[in-house]
Amino acid sequence: MSNGIATTLGVGATPLASGRTFAPFLFRLFARLEDKVDGLARDHRALAREFPEFRGEVRARLSDLPTRSAVR
Repeated sequence: MSNGIATTLGVGATPLASGRTFAPFLFRLFARLEDKVDGLARDHRALAREFPEFRGEVRARLSDLPTRSAVR
């Protein structure tokens, strides 16, 4: 085999080998990111359910405060 062919095969094999080891790393990284996004979505849904209740409680407490005239 000539040196040119050996070099071409070596250069072509290197990205394949590195991609083979890098691909599982990327897969795990994106799987973790997906889990984090799913967790954030669950937190968002839970907070979205609690927010109207909190708003109602704040309105009730504010309505209990004595009213004062802003103009003296």
